[in-house]
Amino acid sequence: MKTLVSPGRRAAVLSLACLLFIVRGGPLLSAPLEPGAESAAVTEALQASFASATEAVTGFKPFYLTGDFNGDGAQDIAIVVRIKAPRTALPRDVRIMNPFYNSPKVKFPVNPAAENKLALAIIHGWKTPQPAARLLLVGEAPVVAFVYDNASDPEGAKNVIQLMSRSGKRRKGQTFPRTAKGDVILLGTEVGSDSPLYWNGKTYRWEEPEGD
Repeated sequence: MKTLVSPGRRAAVLSLACLLFIVRGGPLLSAPLEPGAESAAVTEALQASFASATEAVTGFKPFYLTGDFNGDGAQDIAIVVRIKAPRTALPRDVRIMNPFYNSPKVKFPVNPAAENKLALAIIHGWKTPQPAARLLLVGEAPVVAFVYDNASDPEGAKNVIQLMSRSGKRRKGQTFPRTAKGDVILLGTEVGSDSPLYWNGKTYRWEEPEGD
């Protein structure tokens, strides 16, 4: 004899199943955001951390990257941005650095609105109520993500920023930087190879690609 389940009991069973998925960290807990909602969350985080000084360059695909860059177990984010306001528009606790060519000198754009200078905005622990650090990486480097015109070029805008996971699989011949504390950001260069950018425990370091 077939047992019938009342609509009320069926709803209760489904609710319990959903609760178990959430408690156990199942798909309902880790379900990704819709592309539009995720993009909005990124731009909102950028605004909260860097105020009106920067804007995301959404023409790049992707224009941001997530990973645990400093190795503390919290998710971080790196966003390709255009600097559009003077340095004084940045919150005081934003750390500005130039990791390129091992040069500590930071040259901030004199006229940001006109120069179309691109940079990399990084938020350590971007999903936490209080991020651990907010950094703006500026400087001259032969990376595709720092060329403003590339953002409007369908081919030039692709795969300019990628992730090399500390624990994941790597391409044949790809070596992990010895002093990197977490996941590595790979920046595409004008010569076609990737250049690693990583946190060494104190600052970000960039390694010039072979052949440059």
